[in-house]
Amino acid sequence: MFFFQQVGPSQKIPFTTKLALVFWVILSLALLSFFAFGIFLVALMVGLFLFATKLFQKTKRPNSIPYPSTQTRPYTTPRNIKDGDDVIDI
Repeated sequence: MFFFQQVGPSQKIPFTTKLALVFWVILSLALLSFFAFGIFLVALMVGLFLFATKLFQKTKRPNSIPYPSTQTRPYTTPRNIKDGDDVIDI
């Protein structure tokens, strides 16, 4: 990496320094976009692979949908609860 000399308020930045800064900014953005797109492609390929394995997986499907039983028990309060047991004493 290049180290640039700071110029005073009355001096102009040299043209080569400006070009070098623009070059490094463009290069860093290009590398960032390359790796971001690469990670996106890897994630896309993994997703397609998982989709294909789920699609072609042979599973046994039930002939009918199991329904829960319609008989329910009525709610009864427990017999061993006293009147003041639901209060927490601190």
